[in-house]
Amino acid sequence: MKKAYGGVVIDDRGQVLLREPANHHNGYVWTFAKGKPNLGESPEQTALREVLEETGVVARIVMRIPGAFDGTSKSNEYFLMSPIEDTGRFDSETVAVRWASEEEAKLLILRTVKVSGQERDLRVLEAAFAAWRRNSGL
Repeated sequence: MKKAYGGVVIDDRGQVLLREPANHHNGYVWTFAKGKPNLGESPEQTALREVLEETGVVARIVMRIPGAFDGTSKSNEYFLMSPIEDTGRFDSETVAVRWASEEEAKLLILRTVKVSGQERDLRVLEAAFAAWRRNSGL
């Protein structure tokens, strides 16, 4: 199974960054930035690049989110990230980005048509917030 790496960016206020893929690619309405590594790229480098390209946010990795979040064709790993800078520029794979509370993010992810993707993203969201709370001492 191919590997993909992504990032879940959560700011100090507990807002999470979601992206709306162009044409709701594969039925995803709101999801997290992720993608396949370029030749010679580490998982961390891949995740940081994908977050920047797909959301316009320069971020730093806080920690790896425990677990593998497999899709139908890829094994996905995610990193918890904190934002450094929002460039306001993202690539053509994304039509919009938005910050949301954990509850708002759940509702946005539930708009995804592909049930397996919806379930995976909800698991990623839950694991990311659990890691964020542990790391923040909440």
